[in-house]
Amino acid sequence: MRTVLSTPVGGIEIVEEPGTLRSVHFRPRARPTPRRGPLAGLLAAYLRGEAVDFSRVPIDLSPFSPFERRVLEETRRIPRGEVRTYGEIAAAAGRPRAARAVGNALNKNSAAIVIPCHRVVAAGGLGGFGGGLHMKRYLLRLEGARTPL
Repeated sequence: MRTVLSTPVGGIEIVEEPGTLRSVHFRPRARPTPRRGPLAGLLAAYLRGEAVDFSRVPIDLSPFSPFERRVLEETRRIPRGEVRTYGEIAAAAGRPRAARAVGNALNKNSAAIVIPCHRVVAAGGLGGFGGGLHMKRYLLRLEGARTPL
């Protein structure tokens, strides 16, 4: 089941099957579709600024290496409205000098927002983001997080 939600800074595509999230991706030019599926409802509530708990959304992390899974799991633990640096995630994942590898792992994140990679920032600024920095800023502000730069 595919749904595209509209945000002020572009579309968000959700692909879900009964009981399983397949992907959440940013699609700037995609046209919104009628909302379908439980995750689409949760993401719509999140985009209205509501506090939504995504911790129980099942995500298949089997395609990832053990280190990448640890990075994604640590990232998923970051509370709404807070940020962590790539270095902090690297340390929490057991490889304190692997900040760049954390960025590479987050770049493979197929479940944006649900695994909130937008909450991971560089030590001296925002860092990167697959949805673009405008989307990263939008999501962090939506959550009330202090954004670097």
